[in-house]
Amino acid sequence: MVKKIILLLCATSTAWAQQPVAAPKVITLTQKKVAELALQQGYRTKEVNLQYQQFKLPYAETLARYDWLLNAATGYEQDKQAQLLTSPTLDPHNKIERYNTTFSLQKPFTTGTLATLELNRLSLNADYDSAIATPPPSNQTLDRAGIILEQAILGNFFGVADRGTVNAAEQNYQASEILRANDLENVVLEAVRQFWQAYIAQENFREAVSARDRYKKLVETVRRKTSLGYSNPGDLPQAQAELETREQTVKLTSTDYLASVENLLTALALDPKSEVKFEMSAALPAMPSLPPKATEDLRAIRSQKLKVSAAEESLTASKSLSYPTLNVVGKAYTTGVGEKSEDSYSEVTGGSRPDYYIGLRFAYNFGSDIQNERIVYNKLNRDLEQTRLQRQMVEVVDANTQAERKAQAAYSIAQSAEKQKGFREKAVTELNRSYSQGRTDINNLIIALNNSFTAEIQYITAVGNYHIALNEWAAARDELIPDEQPSEDKK
Repeated sequence: MVKKIILLLCATSTAWAQQPVAAPKVITLTQKKVAELALQQGYRTKEVNLQYQQFKLPYAETLARYDWLLNAATGYEQDKQAQLLTSPTLDPHNKIERYNTTFSLQKPFTTGTLATLELNRLSLNADYDSAIATPPPSNQTLDRAGIILEQAILGNFFGVADRGTVNAAEQNYQASEILRANDLENVVLEAVRQFWQAYIAQENFREAVSARDRYKKLVETVRRKTSLGYSNPGDLPQAQAELETREQTVKLTSTDYLASVENLLTALALDPKSEVKFEMSAALPAMPSLPPKATEDLRAIRSQKLKVSAAEESLTASKSLSYPTLNVVGKAYTTGVGEKSEDSYSEVTGGSRPDYYIGLRFAYNFGSDIQNERIVYNKLNRDLEQTRLQRQMVEVVDANTQAERKAQAAYSIAQSAEKQKGFREKAVTELNRSYSQGRTDINNLIIALNNSFTAEIQYITAVGNYHIALNEWAAARDELIPDEQPSEDKK
């Protein structure tokens, strides 16, 4: 039995081992493709878009104050209550039935006007005292239709406060929409940084492997010279110690490389099991010459100007609402009554029984001085937004200048690092030949090798820093992600 189980396990293991393992998907990435993927499917892009979609709610809630409001109510009432009547016309022991239906349609406007349409029908079914010789009709219907207009003439004078509130909400929403592109630029910049970080980590790993291989060759050379008696004391242990250092470096750089690639795949919402292939241009792009950018055209400034305008609109609204409410109210009704609903409806539509009203409605709340506090608050908010605008006008100029200066410095550093790498390689070649001939100490060769490896890494890092600086400069000029056409039309 035990043998059968062992054979079964062996057969199962063999079957699993024979199953083909799917090769990982190879993804070729360039800096441009990384930026496109970050915008199309990156998690951070989705977060930014969802976050800014939430900013539309305050604007929608402001507009909702001016929605149409439809009210409808209908009900049945049975009345058998006792009544104090000297000559009762209704038998208190009998009943009255009422059917009451009301419709109203109300609409506030940003002109400070409130319009209301009303329709009302009251149907009555009553039991009269049998002693009454000529009782009224037992069934009657009363219809009433009218329009009510209320216009603000003091507080919220002809809608000054309403329009200020709506304009402020709209401008704040537009300001947030403008800044959405800036946040997306930050997402792209972060993706580009991760791209270069992963590429540099890959090149560090490759250079570490290359350095280890070169030290292996050096150890073999020193061992051969030692066996022939041509090496100095301590040369072989010293070379072997450096080889162990390179073994450690390979392990560290391998771990960093894998972590950087995983972070990049996660940021781009790609399959974490994918194999990444970096497609890079060997040529170092020249430093571009760009025309000056108008400060007023930058998104941060345009957004802040909208916030200043919104604060001024809110201040205007608060000033208008600080006055007492004084509204002109006008009402026009037409009524009709009949034993049948058709008769009452005919009278209503005929307009033979009109009812008109015109008057004033006054209201004023006092005691807390809240009106003045709102004005003070909105003044402070306006001054705050204006101060922010003045600060940002200077900061964006500084940021643009510094970004251009950083790109120029990164370009010069990359050029210098390329020359330095060549010199270090040349020094290694000459010292390696000299050591083979026994004309130099191994310490000088080891120092030259280490400096050459460091120069190679510095060059790769300098190239990455230059590309990142170019993207940061483009972002400072609002050119990394251009404005969309719908946004321009909206403005």
